[in-house]
Amino acid sequence: MVIQEIIAIAGKPGLYRIIKTNRANLVVESMLDKKRVSIPGTSRISSLADITMYTTGEDALLMDILNLMHEKAGKEAAPESNSAPQIVRDYADSLVPNLDHERVYNSDLKKLIQWFSILRSNAAFPLTSEAKKEDEGEDVALEGADSGEITEEGKAKKTAAKKPAAKKAAAKKPAGKKTATAGKPTQKKTTIKKSSGSASKGK
Repeated sequence: MVIQEIIAIAGKPGLYRIIKTNRANLVVESMLDKKRVSIPGTSRISSLADITMYTTGEDALLMDILNLMHEKAGKEAAPESNSAPQIVRDYADSLVPNLDHERVYNSDLKKLIQWFSILRSNAAFPLTSEAKKEDEGEDVALEGADSGEITEEGKAKKTAAKKPAAKKAAAKKPAGKKTATAGKPTQKKTTIKKSSGSASKGK
């Protein structure tokens, strides 16, 4: 699932998936009970794509931590959100060894466990980002270009096929004959390719 589609809403439990957006509001679907609601654009929302966790070095993206939790789930089950604080901290340290415990509180780790459980029950893994998705699309396009569909031999055949047509057109033109009226210059149509373009730091 694309992580940019998943948000947390201040004052509301769980996570929500964005269904539709417009200038005035958002239509979202709860990942807990699947109910759809409309919320005003002024609501305090946090996109999971923009949330990081404090470390003693460079902050870690929440998406990377959640994906790591999913990868480890087969070998080591994540603790319950209501487990003893030390158990939750030890588990978090196994994911992010340099976690900054002075700025990451037990409530943050509890929320991390809760969110992971919700995402897993919604088959959201692996989480991806829109940017990565676009890059993968470009890779597929490049693979198609290199697949041999248009080879040098094919280009040669097309060029060879066009040459007789050019000679034939030249043969139709009467030698030394002038046209009575001047023809209008042919206008070339220009096709413009439009490029398609694709929210707070949480704890």
